[in-house]
Amino acid sequence: MTFQEIEEINSALQKADDNEDQNISESDREEEVVEKADDGELLIIRRALHVEVSPNKEQRENIFHTCCTFNEKVCSVIIDGASCTNVASTTLVDKLKLPTTKHPQPYKLQWLNQGNELKVTKHILIAFSIGQNYQDEVVCDVIPMEACHLLLDRLWQFDINAMHDGRKNTYSLHKEQKCITLLPLSPYSIHNNQPGEGNTCKENLFLSETRVERAISKQKNVFALLVVEKKSEIERPIHPKMHCLLKEFAYVFPEDLPLGLPPIRGIEHQIDLIPGSPLPNKPAYRCNPEDTKELQRQVDELV
Repeated sequence: MTFQEIEEINSALQKADDNEDQNISESDREEEVVEKADDGELLIIRRALHVEVSPNKEQRENIFHTCCTFNEKVCSVIIDGASCTNVASTTLVDKLKLPTTKHPQPYKLQWLNQGNELKVTKHILIAFSIGQNYQDEVVCDVIPMEACHLLLDRLWQFDINAMHDGRKNTYSLHKEQKCITLLPLSPYSIHNNQPGEGNTCKENLFLSETRVERAISKQKNVFALLVVEKKSEIERPIHPKMHCLLKEFAYVFPEDLPLGLPPIRGIEHQIDLIPGSPLPNKPAYRCNPEDTKELQRQVDELV
């Protein structure tokens, strides 16, 4: 067999492989789907004052945060492969008045320190969805938690064979011939959607100049709010018996008297005199007692 014949055989085999790859039907291929966090009004938002958050999109120091839809409500989700159990927050259960069942094997859950132990006695079946293509059901233990509404752990990751990309901080899974990629929330969105107690309110109560200009350009009504500091002057009622006394000694309480107590001063055990200033009544202290009595008598007569 010559080299030319060998090359012809290899070329024929290569063409056969290419034709076989082209004959694969489109139905056998997996559709790649990217799912972002669900957008909507969260159950509860922690209210804060004016806090600016830098729009940093790096995921190096962030765990996986996203949002899901449950009972037509948007809930915050954390996926933590190092956690030991799936958790549903008691806040989620209480707010939505969800029915729970008794845990078949109650246990005590311990967080970071040795002193805080939580007894887990209830669990609940949560049917949630993330995006348009991923729906799932998980059994979660009901535990008081403020970090999020739903915590998915290593068990969830194992059951659906989810793969975590540490660089992009994404989770990929295969479901119904689709390759679904779950994208994380940005650090700004994570800060903006922290759950806690209180009314639903955005943490930033101030508008930027760009947003105001955009609203004006769309011919929307813009109202300016001017904050003015006002000193509260609460008039306390005076007892009727004190009116006569205050009227008699009105000169003791002038209207121009400064408010508040006098400034704090230290205790002085001596009187500071101005150097060189003469004492006006110094000669009177040099008199003998008889002369002092005579002066006092003359003063009394004049008075």
